[in-house]
Amino acid sequence: MPSLDMVFSTFLKTLRGDWSYAKLAKELGIAESTLYRLINWEHSATLRGVENVLQKLGLSPAYIFGKAIHRK
Repeated sequence: MPSLDMVFSTFLKTLRGDWSYAKLAKELGIAESTLYRLINWEHSATLRGVENVLQKLGLSPAYIFGKAIHRK
């Protein structure tokens, strides 16, 4: 089973696409350095941080982690 960090990092990389770190970080409401460290596995994601990012995007945790961990 992939780790939370790996799945979230892959999600953020895909989300970033051609955007700069600065632009995506601003959209997500996090520091650019935090975004860089999350994407490059230099910082572990917290569940609260993941929830905050997904809430900003209007997504549920199930969107990136699957239905098995979706909270009701």
